[in-house]
Amino acid sequence: MTTSSHSDAPRGMEFLYSANRLNVATSRAKCICVIVASPRLFEAECRTPRQMQLANAFCRYLEMAIELRPL
Repeated sequence: MTTSSHSDAPRGMEFLYSANRLNVATSRAKCICVIVASPRLFEAECRTPRQMQLANAFCRYLEMAIELRPL
């Protein structure tokens, strides 16, 4: 997930927003999973229904996330 935006992703939007890829990355956590992302990742320019489906699922993580703020 090391990219600033979907347009910068070397393998394209489908690979970047793949639910399987995110699942593998987060399911290995033993007690907590922290995802650090650029806000631009959530501003996808979808051109197909499949891209909308992938971006929607990715954005759902943001909706369900708990933001950690410094004390």
